[in-house]
Amino acid sequence: MSHFEETRKRLLRVKTRIPEFPLSLLTLTRLNYHVQKRIQDLTNAALRKHGLTESSYLVLAVLYGSEQETMTPGSLAETCSQKPANMTRICNDLEKQGLIRRGGLSDDRRAVAVTLSEAGRDRIRKLLPDVWGNLGNTFDGFSAEEMQQQEQFYLRQLGNLNRAVSNDDHG
Repeated sequence: MSHFEETRKRLLRVKTRIPEFPLSLLTLTRLNYHVQKRIQDLTNAALRKHGLTESSYLVLAVLYGSEQETMTPGSLAETCSQKPANMTRICNDLEKQGLIRRGGLSDDRRAVAVTLSEAGRDRIRKLLPDVWGNLGNTFDGFSAEEMQQQEQFYLRQLGNLNRAVSNDDHG
């Protein structure tokens, strides 16, 4: 029996107790949670080999993907979905490891920039194959068309969620 079967049984029990319970909606939501949790566990296992946490990896990956491999702490915190205080702690740790540097921006000396160091660049290049290697199993047997279709579904869901949040903010 798959790990999800127990969850499916619980959801079916709720449906029998509450007939209007949206079984399909909750089943898809719980499946998504289980998939994301397994991906997170695999990613964390790969990151531990490189001495990183998911949060510190995300900072390195975001900086590596940024135009100049540099961002302000505020924009980095927002992009990584971290509170500023936690971003400071993560950056302190990455700076101690020599993976990032902090300094002033050339056009505004008051603003601080977080920049990927050469060691940080090397680390992210070495660990990315471990991360994507684990993820490859997630989509084993999916065609390119199915993966593109799933991407479109996720983008639609994300758009729906963003509209819901926007409506809540203005409601």
